Amino acid sequence: MVLAGVVIETAPGAAPRVAARLLRERGLELHGGDGDRRLAAVFTGPDAAALEALSERLVRDDAEVLGVFPTYVADDRDAEATRLPADASARGAPGRGT
Repeated sequence: MVLAGVVIETAPGAAPRVAARLLRERGLELHGGDGDRRLAAVFTGPDAAALEALSERLVRDDAEVLGVFPTYVADDRDAEATRLPADASARGAPGRGT
């Protein structure tokens, strides 16, 4: 599972119209925008390839979408790799001053 924050750049003044169309997109949750040309959204999908496919489709199929720019991307493997052992909080995690 991939979770990604994205900024969607639109043509000037198009953000409200694009936002209305994006409400139908599965896996994409809108979180705000500047009211003119930028939208903030979170994508949730099976993998990074799905994010790339959505980004390419939005730019290709909607003339008012100029780009989709990830600001962060995380997946389940990232969470597993950085998870502390269950007893780490009791003894203090390295680098946390305890």
